[in-house]
Formats: sequence, structure tokens, C-alpha cells
Amino acid sequence: MLDNHVFLCYINKIFTLKKHKEDDVKTFIKLAVSSLVLSQSIAISTASENPRQALPSVVVEKASPAASRAVRRYVGSVEAINSVNIMPRITGELRKVNFTEGSLVKAGQLLYELEDTTYQAAVQALEAQLEAQKATLEFATTEYARKYKLLKSNVVSTAAHEQALMEINVAKANIKRLEASLTDARNTLSYTKIVSPINGRIGKSIASVGNLITPQSGAMADIQQLAPIYVKFSISEKVLRRDFGGVNNIAAVARVKAMLADGKIASETARITLVDNKINAKSNTITMWATFPNTKFELLPGSFVTVLLTAEDNRSKTPSVLPSAVVMENDSCFVWVLDNKNNIPSRRKVKIGDTVAGRLLILDGVKNGETVVVDGTHKIRPNTPVVPVDAKKVFTAGK
Repeated sequence: MLDNHVFLCYINKIFTLKKHKEDDVKTFIKLAVSSLVLSQSIAISTASENPRQALPSVVVEKASPAASRAVRRYVGSVEAINSVNIMPRITGELRKVNFTEGSLVKAGQLLYELEDTTYQAAVQALEAQLEAQKATLEFATTEYARKYKLLKSNVVSTAAHEQALMEINVAKANIKRLEASLTDARNTLSYTKIVSPINGRIGKSIASVGNLITPQSGAMADIQQLAPIYVKFSISEKVLRRDFGGVNNIAAVARVKAMLADGKIASETARITLVDNKINAKSNTITMWATFPNTKFELLPGSFVTVLLTAEDNRSKTPSVLPSAVVMENDSCFVWVLDNKNNIPSRRKVKIGDTVAGRLLILDGVKNGETVVVDGTHKIRPNTPVVPVDAKKVFTAGK
């Protein structure tokens, strides 16, 4: 009969796995039933073959790395890396809309055209004033040179000479002022052509042709960058440090997948590119952002996804055992490890982790290659050898 402690450990782990996917829970239940049937079979077989045998038989296996990495699940939200509201900077009548609502646009693409007659006239007027002022400067320069020669001949006074010099300086200053005004006017004229500042998908146009647009009119449309794109989620500080080695290491070892609303997995894998600079004191979690290439536009801003988070490196050497090997007593977990020389089992306290491919990760207490009792722990007596039966043979025979 299966040890009551084993069943207690099964039940405790099943409740713990409520936060994990349903397949893990099903795997535990199947293993529990399988272990019960096999333990009864071994007991009956042993009794029938040699009823007087003194040494109890137990099913054993060697602790080994899990076949795949544990997957942690979190609720994530999709965010655009760049999101822009298209705002008018001048007042004018909307003459033309140059895009299809909901389409993809590129940076620099012309979106709207406003009436530009007034602004074009302002530019032309300033250009004319600038040309006139340049002519004034040229005349003042010539006049100054003439008066300079006359000053040497004492034909004109020093005051007349200085007046000519002042007119040159005034003309130069006026040219600088007009050049600045012309630059401003040209910029204002350019605002009649509204272009996209980023690549992305543009939404519905709020403005229609013929409307009078002002800076107070509000956004004319918005653009969301779709590729690449952020998925934002939070994990506990404990998981961050234990499974990923802290903030400085998580970007290198973490891999992120996204499960969409229909249960499908997005085709691309992401890396964590941004980790918040503080822990949330209320939830003891830290927020991070994974960047997906999103070349197929599977992720859309504002949607929610299930984040599937795995560690690339740190699972490969973690020992794992069948869940039935773990015995729980007083909120602590133990396993029986077999001395390969004398076949005498000794009990060890262990720290358990996640369930990976039907196996339980042992974070502390057991090393890879050590022989662990996975069934028949109720037969173990202190300092008494046992007859080990390979779990692979038992489970193969039970199929």
C-alpha cells in the first residue's frame, strides 16, 4: 500500500499547482494512480515469489536533469513602444487627406494638407524685403567707400563718414532680422504639410476635408508603432532572484513567448529589454517589458496576453525526480536516498521547485546521479538494506 505521506505530498503539490497549467495537475494524478497500482503489483509479486524474503523491495531511479525547462505564466499587456497623436501646429482649412484609415504608414509620409495661400504669401513678402535690404546694404557699402576717400581729402566731415558706417551696420542687422523671420515663415508654411513622425498603423481620422483646423482642435489621428512592440508584465522578486539570477542577469537568460486570446502562441520569441528600477512594495513584484519583433502584427496595443516565461540556462543542471519520491512531514519535504554500496536508504530534507514534464525539480538536497526511492517508502526500516528495483523496468512492465 502506498505510503500516506506520499499521498499527502501529492495532494499538497496538486493544490500548489492550481497556479500552473492544468496538464501539470493531470500529470500528478496519473503518477499517483500509477504508483499505487505498481506498488501493489510489486508487493504481490514479491510475496508470491519469496514469501520468506526478509529485505523489502523498493522502486528507485537516479535523479537527473529535467527534459525541458519550467514555464511560468503571467498576465501581460501589449504596449506600443511609440505612440503619436497627430496634432496641428497652425490654423488652416483642411484641403486633403492622403492616407487610408487603418493603414500602415511610414515615417515622413504625407498625411494631411492644409490651405497654405496665406503662409506662402508671408514667405514671399519676407523674401522680397530681404532682397531689398541686401540692396540697401550694397548701396550703403558703396557710399561708405566713397565718403572714406573724400574724408582723406577733407571734402566730407568725420560725422558724414561715421553716418555712412552706421547705415552699413543697420542694413546688416536688418538682413539678419529678415533672415530669421523668413526661416520662421518657411517653417510655418511647412506645417501646412503634416507628415508621420514614425512607422506604424494609423487610426481613424478625426478631421475631415473642409474643416477649419486649429492647434486647439486636438488630435487629428493617432499612430501606433506595431513592430517591434512591448509586452508588459510583473514577476515576484523571489522568482527574479531564484530563477533568473536578479535584474542584471534576467535579460541574458529569460525567453518570453506570448499566448494570444484564442490560445495560440505568437510565432516569435522575445527578450526582456527593460526592467523597472524599483520593487512594488505592496505586491513584492517588479515590472518588466519584453520586446517582440511582431513582424506579422500578431500583437496589438491594448490587448492582454498570457506571458510564457522560461530560463534558457539555469534549468539544464537542476536535478529532478518523480513526484512520488517526495514525502511531506510537517510542511517539510523529504526523499529517501539509497547508499549504492549497501543499499541502505537515508532520509534527506529537500527543497522542491516547479514541475517540468511530469518531474519535480529538486532545488536543494539531492544531486544528479543519486539513487532515490520513488515507491515503497513505507517499507523502509532504519539501517536496514532494501532490494532496489529500477523504476524504468517497473513502469515499462506496467504499460
